[in-house]
Amino acid sequence: MKIIGKMGKGKIYRDEKAKFSILLDSVAKKADIAEGKRAVEDIIRVIYRHQPISTKKIAQKTRLPLPIVAKVRTILERERILKRTERGAELTELGIEFAENFLKLKYKKSLTCSVCNGRGIVLDEFFEDILNRVKVWAKKRPLANTTIDQSFATPETSTYRVALMYERGDLEGKRILFVGDDDLTSLPAALTNMAEEIAVVDIDERILKLIEKFSQKEGVKIRTIKHNLRNPLPDDLKESFDVISTDPPYTVNGLKLFLSRGIEALGKEGIAYLSYSHKPIDEWLSIQKAITNMGFVISELIPNFNYYEGSEIIANTTFIARLIGRDLKAEIGDTEKIYTGLVKPVIRYYKCLKCGKIHKVGEEVKKVEDLVCECGGKKFKMVKREKIKE
Repeated sequence: MKIIGKMGKGKIYRDEKAKFSILLDSVAKKADIAEGKRAVEDIIRVIYRHQPISTKKIAQKTRLPLPIVAKVRTILERERILKRTERGAELTELGIEFAENFLKLKYKKSLTCSVCNGRGIVLDEFFEDILNRVKVWAKKRPLANTTIDQSFATPETSTYRVALMYERGDLEGKRILFVGDDDLTSLPAALTNMAEEIAVVDIDERILKLIEKFSQKEGVKIRTIKHNLRNPLPDDLKESFDVISTDPPYTVNGLKLFLSRGIEALGKEGIAYLSYSHKPIDEWLSIQKAITNMGFVISELIPNFNYYEGSEIIANTTFIARLIGRDLKAEIGDTEKIYTGLVKPVIRYYKCLKCGKIHKVGEEVKKVEDLVCECGGKKFKMVKREKIKE
Protein backbone atom coordinates (compact mmCIF):
# COMPACT_ATOMS: atom_id res chain seq x y z
CA MET A 1 0.00 0.00 0.00
CA LYS A 2 1.35 3.39 -1.00
CA ILE A 3 1.83 6.09 1.61
CA ILE A 4 0.48 8.85 -0.62
CA GLY A 5 -1.99 9.22 -3.41
CA LYS A 6 -2.83 11.72 -6.15
CA MET A 7 -3.12 15.33 -4.98
CA GLY A 8 -5.36 18.05 -6.29
CA LYS A 9 -3.51 19.89 -9.06
CA GLY A 10 -1.66 22.92 -7.69
CA LYS A 11 -3.06 22.54 -4.19
CA ILE A 12 -1.99 20.81 -1.03
CA TYR A 13 -4.49 19.91 1.63
CA ARG A 14 -3.95 19.36 5.33
CA ASP A 15 -4.24 15.57 5.14
CA GLU A 16 -1.97 15.48 2.08
CA LYS A 17 0.61 17.60 3.91
CA ALA A 18 0.53 15.11 6.77
CA LYS A 19 0.98 12.24 4.31
CA PHE A 20 4.03 13.90 2.76
CA SER A 21 5.54 14.54 6.18
CA ILE A 22 5.01 10.86 7.01
CA LEU A 23 6.60 9.95 3.67
CA LEU A 24 9.79 11.87 4.42
CA ASP A 25 10.10 10.31 7.87
CA SER A 26 9.37 6.84 6.49
CA VAL A 27 11.94 7.08 3.68
CA ALA A 28 14.63 8.38 6.05
CA LYS A 29 13.93 5.53 8.46
CA LYS A 30 13.88 2.82 5.79
CA ALA A 31 17.13 4.09 4.27
CA ASP A 32 18.70 4.46 7.74
CA ILE A 33 19.96 7.99 7.03
CA ALA A 34 21.79 9.62 9.91
CA GLU A 35 20.85 13.08 8.57
CA GLY A 36 17.13 12.22 8.73
CA LYS A 37 14.41 13.55 6.47
CA ARG A 38 16.44 16.64 5.54
CA ALA A 39 18.66 14.35 3.47
CA VAL A 40 15.60 13.06 1.58
CA GLU A 41 14.55 16.65 0.93
CA ASP A 42 18.04 17.39 -0.41
CA ILE A 43 17.87 14.45 -2.81
CA ILE A 44 14.51 15.59 -4.18
CA ARG A 45 15.73 19.19 -4.45
CA VAL A 46 18.82 18.13 -6.45
CA ILE A 47 16.69 16.04 -8.81
CA TYR A 48 14.21 18.92 -9.22
CA ARG A 49 17.02 21.27 -10.28
CA HIS A 50 19.09 18.92 -12.43
CA GLN A 51 16.79 16.23 -13.82
CA PRO A 52 17.46 13.90 -15.47
CA ILE A 53 20.41 13.13 -13.22
CA SER A 54 22.43 10.01 -12.39
CA THR A 55 22.59 8.48 -8.92
CA LYS A 56 26.30 9.28 -8.69
CA LYS A 57 25.70 12.95 -9.51
CA ILE A 58 22.96 13.10 -6.87
CA ALA A 59 25.39 11.66 -4.31
CA GLN A 60 28.07 14.18 -5.27
CA LYS A 61 25.74 17.17 -5.01
CA THR A 62 24.12 16.06 -1.73
CA ARG A 63 27.41 14.70 -0.29
CA LEU A 64 25.65 11.54 0.78
CA PRO A 65 27.07 8.00 0.38
CA LEU A 66 26.18 6.46 -2.97
CA PRO A 67 24.43 3.39 -1.45
CA ILE A 68 22.19 5.66 0.65
CA VAL A 69 21.18 7.71 -2.39
CA ALA A 70 20.49 4.54 -4.39
CA LYS A 71 18.29 3.19 -1.60
CA VAL A 72 16.32 6.44 -1.26
CA ARG A 73 15.89 6.58 -5.02
CA THR A 74 14.43 3.07 -5.08
CA ILE A 75 11.98 3.87 -2.27
CA LEU A 76 10.86 7.10 -3.94
CA GLU A 77 10.31 5.21 -7.19
CA ARG A 78 8.01 2.81 -5.35
CA GLU A 79 6.09 5.78 -3.99
CA ARG A 80 5.77 7.18 -7.53
CA ILE A 81 7.70 10.34 -6.62
CA LEU A 82 10.50 9.40 -9.04
CA LYS A 83 10.76 7.53 -12.30
CA ARG A 84 13.82 5.86 -13.77
CA THR A 85 14.87 6.80 -17.30
CA GLU A 86 17.85 5.97 -19.48
CA ARG A 87 19.30 9.42 -18.72
CA GLY A 88 18.80 9.21 -14.95
CA ALA A 89 16.26 10.03 -12.25
CA GLU A 90 13.31 12.31 -12.96
CA LEU A 91 10.39 13.47 -10.86
CA THR A 92 6.97 12.17 -11.82
CA GLU A 93 4.00 14.52 -12.08
CA LEU A 94 3.22 13.64 -8.48
CA GLY A 95 6.85 14.25 -7.55
CA ILE A 96 6.82 17.70 -9.11
CA GLU A 97 3.68 18.60 -7.16
CA PHE A 98 5.34 17.30 -4.02
CA ALA A 99 8.48 19.38 -4.68
CA GLU A 100 6.64 22.57 -5.55
CA ASN A 101 3.68 22.46 -3.16
CA PHE A 102 5.11 20.68 -0.11
CA LEU A 103 8.83 21.55 -0.26
CA LYS A 104 8.01 24.95 -1.87
CA LEU A 105 10.71 24.61 -4.53
CA LYS A 106 10.49 27.13 -7.35
CA TYR A 107 13.83 27.77 -9.08
CA LYS A 108 15.29 25.04 -11.29
CA LYS A 109 18.87 26.25 -11.79
CA SER A 110 22.18 25.67 -10.04
CA LEU A 111 24.39 28.65 -9.26
CA THR A 112 27.58 26.60 -8.97
CA CYS A 113 30.23 27.97 -11.32
CA SER A 114 30.35 25.83 -14.45
CA VAL A 115 33.94 26.84 -15.18
CA CYS A 116 35.59 25.95 -11.86
CA ASN A 117 32.94 23.39 -10.81
CA GLY A 118 32.65 25.07 -7.41
CA ARG A 119 36.36 24.93 -6.58
CA GLY A 120 36.72 28.71 -6.73
CA ILE A 121 39.89 28.62 -8.86
CA VAL A 122 40.75 27.82 -12.47
CA LEU A 123 43.96 26.56 -14.02
CA ASP A 124 45.84 28.94 -16.30
CA GLU A 125 48.22 27.87 -19.10
CA PHE A 126 51.07 27.35 -16.63
CA PHE A 127 49.10 24.91 -14.46
CA GLU A 128 47.42 23.29 -17.49
CA ASP A 129 50.87 22.40 -18.80
CA ILE A 130 51.75 20.91 -15.40
CA LEU A 131 48.50 18.92 -15.43
CA ASN A 132 49.33 17.41 -18.82
CA ARG A 133 52.73 16.29 -17.53
CA VAL A 134 51.23 14.83 -14.35
CA LYS A 135 48.67 12.81 -16.36
CA VAL A 136 51.50 10.83 -17.95
CA TRP A 137 52.87 9.79 -14.56
CA ALA A 138 49.47 9.11 -12.99
CA LYS A 139 49.00 6.33 -15.53
CA LYS A 140 52.07 4.60 -14.11
CA ARG A 141 50.59 4.17 -10.62
CA PRO A 142 50.24 0.60 -9.34
CA LEU A 143 46.87 -0.89 -8.45
CA ALA A 144 45.37 0.69 -5.34
CA ASN A 145 45.96 -1.20 -2.10
CA THR A 146 42.52 -1.02 -0.50
CA THR A 147 43.77 -2.55 2.78
CA ILE A 148 45.46 0.79 3.50
CA ASP A 149 42.54 2.82 2.10
CA GLN A 150 44.27 3.78 -1.14
CA SER A 151 42.03 5.37 -3.73
CA PHE A 152 43.86 7.51 -6.24
CA ALA A 153 42.81 11.09 -6.86
CA THR A 154 42.63 12.21 -10.48
CA PRO A 155 45.59 14.17 -11.91
CA GLU A 156 43.24 17.17 -12.17
CA THR A 157 42.56 16.97 -8.43
CA SER A 158 46.25 16.85 -7.54
CA THR A 159 46.99 19.82 -9.76
CA TYR A 160 44.05 21.83 -8.42
CA ARG A 161 45.27 21.18 -4.86
CA VAL A 162 48.63 22.72 -5.72
CA ALA A 163 46.94 25.62 -7.51
CA LEU A 164 44.90 26.24 -4.36
CA MET A 165 48.10 26.23 -2.26
CA TYR A 166 49.59 28.76 -4.66
CA GLU A 167 46.51 30.98 -4.56
CA ARG A 168 46.47 30.99 -0.74
CA GLY A 169 50.19 31.80 -0.45
CA ASP A 170 51.16 28.35 0.84
CA LEU A 171 53.46 27.25 -2.00
CA GLU A 172 56.09 29.84 -2.93
CA GLY A 173 59.14 29.63 -0.69
CA LYS A 174 57.44 27.11 1.62
CA ARG A 175 58.67 23.80 3.01
CA ILE A 176 55.90 21.28 2.32
CA LEU A 177 55.46 17.75 3.67
CA PHE A 178 52.96 15.36 2.11
CA VAL A 179 51.79 13.03 4.87
CA GLY A 180 51.00 10.12 2.57
CA ASP A 181 50.92 10.78 -1.17
CA ASP A 182 49.28 8.01 -3.17
CA ASP A 183 47.52 10.88 -4.99
CA LEU A 184 50.90 12.14 -6.27
CA THR A 185 50.15 15.75 -5.29
CA SER A 186 53.87 16.24 -4.74
CA LEU A 187 54.39 15.95 -8.52
CA PRO A 188 52.59 19.13 -9.63
CA ALA A 189 53.96 20.89 -6.53
CA ALA A 190 57.50 20.07 -7.64
CA LEU A 191 56.85 21.00 -11.27
CA THR A 192 55.96 24.57 -10.27
CA ASN A 193 59.51 25.05 -8.93
CA MET A 194 58.01 27.39 -6.33
CA ALA A 195 58.46 25.54 -3.03
CA GLU A 196 61.63 25.74 -0.96
CA GLU A 197 61.41 22.02 -0.12
CA ILE A 198 59.04 19.15 -0.92
CA ALA A 199 59.06 15.89 1.01
CA VAL A 200 56.83 12.82 1.03
CA VAL A 201 56.42 10.31 3.83
CA ASP A 202 54.51 7.15 2.91
CA ILE A 203 54.37 3.46 3.84
CA ASP A 204 53.96 2.26 0.24
CA GLU A 205 57.35 1.72 -1.36
CA ARG A 206 55.73 1.41 -4.81
CA ILE A 207 54.46 4.98 -4.62
CA LEU A 208 57.78 6.30 -3.34
CA LYS A 209 59.72 4.60 -6.15
CA LEU A 210 57.38 6.14 -8.72
CA ILE A 211 57.93 9.59 -7.19
CA GLU A 212 61.69 9.04 -7.21
CA LYS A 213 61.60 8.01 -10.88
CA PHE A 214 59.51 11.07 -11.68
CA SER A 215 62.01 13.32 -9.89
CA GLN A 216 64.90 11.91 -11.91
CA LYS A 217 63.13 12.13 -15.28
CA GLU A 218 61.61 15.57 -14.72
CA GLY A 219 64.69 17.08 -13.09
CA VAL A 220 63.00 18.12 -9.85
CA LYS A 221 63.78 17.38 -6.22
CA ILE A 222 61.33 15.52 -3.96
CA ARG A 223 62.61 13.94 -0.78
CA THR A 224 60.99 10.56 -0.11
CA ILE A 225 60.84 8.76 3.23
CA LYS A 226 59.39 5.30 3.72
CA HIS A 227 57.73 5.32 7.12
CA ASN A 228 54.84 3.75 9.00
CA LEU A 229 52.91 6.68 10.45
CA ARG A 230 51.87 4.59 13.42
CA ASN A 231 55.36 5.50 14.62
CA PRO A 232 56.64 9.05 15.37
CA LEU A 233 58.29 10.90 12.48
CA PRO A 234 62.08 10.66 12.13
CA ASP A 235 63.79 13.43 14.12
CA ASP A 236 65.07 15.21 11.02
CA LEU A 237 61.47 15.81 9.85
CA LYS A 238 60.20 17.28 13.11
CA GLU A 239 59.49 21.03 13.25
CA SER A 240 60.95 21.42 9.78
CA PHE A 241 57.96 22.38 7.58
CA ASP A 242 55.58 25.29 7.00
CA VAL A 243 52.75 23.39 5.29
CA ILE A 244 51.50 19.82 5.34
CA SER A 245 49.03 18.12 3.01
CA THR A 246 47.24 14.88 3.78
CA ASP A 247 44.41 12.67 2.54
CA PRO A 248 44.19 10.27 5.51
CA PRO A 249 42.08 7.16 6.02
CA TYR A 250 38.46 8.22 6.43
CA THR A 251 38.20 7.20 10.06
CA VAL A 252 38.44 9.44 13.13
CA ASN A 253 41.53 7.58 14.33
CA GLY A 254 43.09 7.79 10.87
CA LEU A 255 42.53 11.54 10.73
CA LYS A 256 43.94 12.05 14.23
CA LEU A 257 47.06 10.02 13.46
CA PHE A 258 47.91 11.64 10.11
CA LEU A 259 47.25 15.18 11.36
CA SER A 260 49.26 14.47 14.52
CA ARG A 261 52.26 13.37 12.45
CA GLY A 262 51.76 16.53 10.44
CA ILE A 263 51.88 18.54 13.67
CA GLU A 264 55.21 16.88 14.49
CA ALA A 265 56.48 18.21 11.16
CA LEU A 266 55.03 21.72 11.66
CA GLY A 267 55.89 22.33 15.29
CA LYS A 268 53.77 24.87 17.16
CA GLU A 269 52.15 26.50 14.12
CA GLY A 270 51.54 26.05 10.43
CA ILE A 271 49.08 25.31 7.65
CA ALA A 272 47.46 21.96 6.91
CA TYR A 273 45.53 20.94 3.80
CA LEU A 274 43.13 18.15 4.71
CA SER A 275 41.25 16.11 2.10
CA TYR A 276 38.50 14.05 3.69
CA SER A 277 35.19 12.36 3.03
CA HIS A 278 31.86 14.05 3.71
CA LYS A 279 30.46 12.45 6.88
CA PRO A 280 27.14 12.21 8.79
CA ILE A 281 26.73 14.91 11.43
CA ASP A 282 27.58 12.72 14.47
CA GLU A 283 30.86 11.59 12.95
CA TRP A 284 31.62 15.06 11.63
CA LEU A 285 31.20 16.50 15.13
CA SER A 286 33.85 14.05 16.37
CA ILE A 287 36.15 15.07 13.52
CA GLN A 288 35.62 18.77 14.09
CA LYS A 289 36.29 18.34 17.82
CA ALA A 290 39.52 16.47 17.11
CA ILE A 291 40.68 19.19 14.69
CA THR A 292 39.93 21.91 17.25
CA ASN A 293 41.59 20.03 20.11
CA MET A 294 44.79 19.83 18.07
CA GLY A 295 44.87 23.62 17.75
CA PHE A 296 43.59 23.96 14.18
CA VAL A 297 40.76 26.13 12.94
CA ILE A 298 38.96 25.37 9.67
CA SER A 299 39.59 28.59 7.77
CA GLU A 300 38.16 27.25 4.53
CA LEU A 301 36.32 24.13 3.37
CA ILE A 302 35.45 23.44 -0.27
CA PRO A 303 32.99 20.57 -0.90
CA ASN A 304 33.51 18.24 -3.86
CA PHE A 305 36.99 19.60 -4.50
CA ASN A 306 38.66 16.20 -4.86
CA TYR A 307 37.69 13.51 -7.36
CA TYR A 308 39.00 9.94 -7.38
CA GLU A 309 39.43 7.13 -9.85
CA GLY A 310 37.89 4.75 -7.31
CA SER A 311 35.88 5.27 -4.10
CA GLU A 312 32.45 4.58 -5.59
CA ILE A 313 31.04 4.35 -2.06
CA ILE A 314 31.63 8.11 -1.56
CA ALA A 315 30.61 8.94 -5.14
CA ASN A 316 34.28 9.51 -6.06
CA THR A 317 34.51 12.87 -4.29
CA THR A 318 35.65 14.49 -1.02
CA PHE A 319 36.17 18.00 0.35
CA ILE A 320 39.39 19.88 0.96
CA ALA A 321 39.88 22.02 4.05
CA ARG A 322 42.58 24.58 4.78
CA LEU A 323 43.47 24.48 8.47
CA ILE A 324 45.39 27.19 10.31
CA GLY A 325 47.26 25.98 13.41
CA ARG A 326 48.42 27.80 16.51
CA ASP A 327 49.82 26.19 19.69
CA LEU A 328 49.47 22.83 17.98
CA LYS A 329 49.44 19.59 19.91
CA ALA A 330 49.08 16.03 18.69
CA GLU A 331 46.03 13.96 19.61
CA ILE A 332 46.65 10.33 18.71
CA GLY A 333 43.91 7.77 19.29
CA ASP A 334 43.90 4.06 18.46
CA THR A 335 46.87 3.58 16.13
CA GLU A 336 45.83 0.10 15.06
CA LYS A 337 42.29 0.59 13.77
CA ILE A 338 42.97 3.51 11.48
CA TYR A 339 41.78 2.01 8.18
CA THR A 340 38.12 1.61 7.27
CA GLY A 341 38.62 -2.08 6.59
CA LEU A 342 39.59 -2.58 10.23
CA VAL A 343 36.89 -0.33 11.69
CA LYS A 344 34.11 -1.45 9.34
CA PRO A 345 35.19 -4.72 7.67
CA VAL A 346 33.47 -5.33 4.34
CA ILE A 347 33.43 -7.70 1.39
CA ARG A 348 33.92 -5.93 -1.94
CA TYR A 349 32.77 -7.35 -5.24
CA TYR A 350 34.82 -6.47 -8.31
CA LYS A 351 33.85 -6.98 -11.93
CA CYS A 352 36.50 -7.98 -14.45
CA LEU A 353 36.36 -5.39 -17.23
CA LYS A 354 37.45 -7.97 -19.80
CA CYS A 355 35.05 -10.88 -19.22
CA GLY A 356 32.54 -9.52 -16.67
CA LYS A 357 33.18 -12.15 -13.98
CA ILE A 358 32.54 -11.01 -10.40
CA HIS A 359 35.28 -11.54 -7.79
CA LYS A 360 35.14 -11.22 -3.99
CA VAL A 361 37.79 -9.22 -2.13
CA GLY A 362 38.10 -9.09 1.65
CA GLU A 363 38.26 -12.72 2.74
CA GLU A 364 40.69 -15.06 0.95
CA VAL A 365 41.76 -12.28 -1.40
CA LYS A 366 42.58 -9.24 0.75
CA LYS A 367 43.10 -6.54 -1.88
CA VAL A 368 42.16 -5.93 -5.49
CA GLU A 369 45.77 -5.98 -6.72
CA ASP A 370 45.91 -9.65 -5.76
CA LEU A 371 42.98 -10.53 -8.03
CA VAL A 372 43.67 -12.88 -10.89
CA CYS A 373 40.92 -13.50 -13.44
CA GLU A 374 40.86 -16.71 -15.45
CA CYS A 375 40.45 -14.72 -18.66
CA GLY A 376 43.68 -12.85 -18.10
CA GLY A 377 41.98 -9.54 -17.39
CA LYS A 378 43.89 -7.15 -15.16
CA LYS A 379 41.41 -4.32 -14.73
CA PHE A 380 38.51 -4.47 -12.27
CA LYS A 381 35.70 -2.19 -11.14
CA MET A 382 34.01 -2.39 -7.73
CA VAL A 383 30.29 -3.02 -8.19
CA LYS A 384 29.10 -3.85 -4.68
CA ARG A 385 30.16 -4.00 -1.05
CA GLU A 386 28.59 -5.50 2.04
CA LYS A 387 29.45 -5.50 5.73
CA ILE A 388 31.05 -8.56 7.26
CA LYS A 389 28.83 -9.85 10.03
CA GLU A 390 30.80 -10.25 13.24
